[in-house]
Amino acid sequence: MGAVALAPTTVLASPTKQAEAVADKLHAPAEGSAEREAILDGLRRHWQASEGKRYRGRISFHVRYLKAHNSWVWVYADPRSSIATEGFPENSGFLLHSEAGRWEVMKLPPMDDNGDGAFNPSPADLKRISKMYPSVPTDIIPVEKRR
Repeated sequence: MGAVALAPTTVLASPTKQAEAVADKLHAPAEGSAEREAILDGLRRHWQASEGKRYRGRISFHVRYLKAHNSWVWVYADPRSSIATEGFPENSGFLLHSEAGRWEVMKLPPMDDNGDGAFNPSPADLKRISKMYPSVPTDIIPVEKRR
């Protein structure tokens, strides 16, 4: 009878199950992760179609805030083009939702209670967002403590 060599193996959990577990909790998708890249691709599509203007350069983002929970994301990201002469208008926070595996920027209700709009949503703004999108987890939205 010959010798049998056994090689150690590692069993990993399903990536899908791991992603589902993370999606059920408030989290910040890691820089370079597939989830973060998919979210930024959704934001990139928004800017590419913005006001009918087509940006010719590659759009990248300086992300200042990004929180995800249950297929919803709130992000503050400054767009930048690889073509230095292409500028972007001022922007604020964006709400994105994943439907059928594709992230899309969602329309926000008017948010002007405190003059900061989507930069700093007020409690009344949060109520309007929740009314418009009942499934959005409001823990993704940054809210400064108010006096």
